[in-house]
Amino acid sequence: MASLTSVTLVLISALLLFVSPVLSTENTTHPLTSGSTNYTSIAIVGVVFCRSCKFRGYVKSMDASPITGAVVRVTCYYTSRKPVSMAITTGRNGYFSLVWPNVAKFSQKKCRAYLSWSPYSFCKMPIYQNGSISAPLKFDSVQNVTYGPQAVYSSGVLLYGATANNTLCHVP
Repeated sequence: MASLTSVTLVLISALLLFVSPVLSTENTTHPLTSGSTNYTSIAIVGVVFCRSCKFRGYVKSMDASPITGAVVRVTCYYTSRKPVSMAITTGRNGYFSLVWPNVAKFSQKKCRAYLSWSPYSFCKMPIYQNGSISAPLKFDSVQNVTYGPQAVYSSGVLLYGATANNTLCHVP
């Protein structure tokens, strides 16, 4: 079962790279600073699912369904200044792609992804690995876009769990 879930996560990550141009994106002019980079922008991608709920897009191997309209927040913590934080709403099939243009410096170790809001009252309990309250960003690839190289980082699959009142969890 674990290897099937791993395969599913790899497939979803690969799908994110191919569909990222059609995902909902949000740009900001907030500069990120920390480690030097040769990238003109940073893209942070991921997907949000509701575990144990069966509705449109249900993935049996994960026992989860994608959530359209969930809010994900990415925050970068720097010691010399206030944290930089941006939020984005997931698009179709739970995918999100947040783009920070004009990046001079960036450190993935100082940035985390958080589940901020679920549109479903019956699925709003964040589930993170290792007891954490956020997800780390992992380097995925470099894409050449019209304005220069763009580093792509992934938060991976972010999960909400069903609440005690999950009778609405099996909407077709």
